[in-house]
Amino acid sequence: MRETPWPRTGEQCEGGPMARDDVNNTGSPVGANTLMALMRELVFPPYVIERSSVAPQDVTRHENDAEHSFALGLVAVCLAPLIDPALDPGRIARYALVHDLPEVHAGDVSVYADPAEREKKAVREEEAREIVTRDFGGTFPWLVEDLYGYKAQHDPESRFVYALDKLLPHVNVLLADHHPLRPTWAAYKHTEITAKRKIRMSCPALLPLFDELCREFARRPHLFSGGVSPGVGDDDVRDGEQRRAADGAQHPQGQARARPEHGGQGDEEGPGRAGRHPREEARPRAAHDHGKPGARRQ
Repeated sequence: MRETPWPRTGEQCEGGPMARDDVNNTGSPVGANTLMALMRELVFPPYVIERSSVAPQDVTRHENDAEHSFALGLVAVCLAPLIDPALDPGRIARYALVHDLPEVHAGDVSVYADPAEREKKAVREEEAREIVTRDFGGTFPWLVEDLYGYKAQHDPESRFVYALDKLLPHVNVLLADHHPLRPTWAAYKHTEITAKRKIRMSCPALLPLFDELCREFARRPHLFSGGVSPGVGDDDVRDGEQRRAADGAQHPQGQARARPEHGGQGDEEGPGRAGRHPREEARPRAAHDHGKPGARRQ
């Protein structure tokens, strides 16, 4: 049987993996090789990157990145005019589509993962953006601009999508009435406070909605290992963070373990921590360019 002539993962056509191939087609400005590479390298990989949230319709399986990006995009476009009519729904949709594309190469990291693993997340995602830039930037420059625009958080649309991304995992858990990780109440409160801080910084108009979801969590003790502990509240968690910060200052060699930073509601980097745009300086090609994406959040 003759082998299909499409470029394989990691192969490059002349001029790069996304080189224009209209010389071999019937006049369309987009050739079949371009479409196949786009689908293979960016569209299909998120289907197999699993998140910690389950699909509310079937708690036996986990939500994947493709489902999450679709959900975030549709919800964001629907809610944006209700939150702020000045928001651009087209730009919001684009940010939602690309916000997790670095995970195609970097994989996903849970809030409950090992601290050392979480610390590597930002580096891996920056390398992933460089891979996407190298492979697709020439053909789809808007894609690279939106990847770095979302990272930079310099416009209200990116901040709105960022904040909503912190909120949607709560909705998944509540609709499923099931938390696949069943954390302790104290561990959950850490993530809740972190998410609330990021929402307040990026889009405070979403805070009342997030607070309403959090109150519903407190009414469902079966979601947590050991149930709900009323004594563990915002003040208790902040006091614990201050104690850990003081301990870290006394033990600068990293003896104090870091707490979860992103709370399972988004990346570890807060708004305003812009990534380096690819035009600023080149970095070596990552050794794991086409490695297998990370699977399920633990």
